Amino acid sequence: MKADYLLFRIAIAILLLCSISLGGLDQSGNSGAKNLTISEFSALAPANNLEGTIVDTGVPQATSEDAGTEIAAYTEQAPPITDLKKLMPSAVLKSPPRYMYYNGDYLAWNDFSATFPSNNPGLWIERAVSWTFYATLPWGGWTRELIYVPQASPVTMYEIYPGGYVLGNNLGMVQPGYYYVWYYADTPGRHRSLFATNSAYSNAVIIDVYSPTIPKPTPDPKRECEARSSDTQTCEWRDASCQCYMKPAPNPVAECENKPGCFWADGECQCPPGPVPNPVNECEANPTCDYINGQCYCRGLNPEPMPGPVPNPNPEPEPFNPAPNPVAECQQSGCQWADGRCNCMGLGGGVDNSNNGGGEGDLAVAA
Repeated sequence: MKADYLLFRIAIAILLLCSISLGGLDQSGNSGAKNLTISEFSALAPANNLEGTIVDTGVPQATSEDAGTEIAAYTEQAPPITDLKKLMPSAVLKSPPRYMYYNGDYLAWNDFSATFPSNNPGLWIERAVSWTFYATLPWGGWTRELIYVPQASPVTMYEIYPGGYVLGNNLGMVQPGYYYVWYYADTPGRHRSLFATNSAYSNAVIIDVYSPTIPKPTPDPKRECEARSSDTQTCEWRDASCQCYMKPAPNPVAECENKPGCFWADGECQCPPGPVPNPVNECEANPTCDYINGQCYCRGLNPEPMPGPVPNPNPEPEPFNPAPNPVAECQQSGCQWADGRCNCMGLGGGVDNSNNGGGEGDLAVAA
């Protein structure tokens, strides 16, 4: 027995030096992962301990290929990388789960605490309302494993892969208590997880990693038929079958001459530019129309009248023209008005305007 225990301590020392990484934790960025065969792993640990810990209690015989009813509580989002490099403290003592699996049954936390040996290391995987020894997990999913360390000890996690090899990860010196570690489903098939302290192995946790099946879309024969159309053939879905026929060869001459103003010459389609439109000529070509102020007006056709002079609604008043005033006119010429006539002294002649008939040359002689 002492020889077995010494062999176990030597195995732990070798694993600490190698720092080999657990497969379920290989997303944490650890380098130096090393594969071990089952035989090599068995040689590192006492055979009786290994056989006693890997027990499929409550586990189906066949590896599950779908989620079933025992799927783990998982996420598709990778946890922070800092959470993948160490054991994380668990809060199960402050917030106990509803059930814990032990000794072939699911126990309430109080019953579990009174039953589970406090000096034994323990390992569980998380499900919706319990921690258990078995769960299914989709390929690429992340879930948590619960670890109980009974006493201060170096801890090494192991994962036995379905392909027949083992990966290990040294978690360093761990104080007593409950911890959790993230597990990554990196390969479909049945996986086994367990860990070792300096005194014993934990129980084994069984994980069936399945590959989710993606439903294939229902075939649409009509769409598939029409997708076969190309530059040379046209395919149509008619009478519950796909019917394809060749497209007629293109006729460049006919296509050219169908274009207004184009003709085929010298082996190519020629489309000379047409005359520049003259809106004035086009308008006045109709004898009833006139082009005025940038628009074409047609008599008898347009509801609006043709433009013309617009009367001013507020005409300007005519200038004031007073009646003639012979007295003022006489005085303005330097003469004097007397006896009903304009008298001009000196060389000028006086014009009698009293009767509007005075002639030129009538002179007023001074007395």
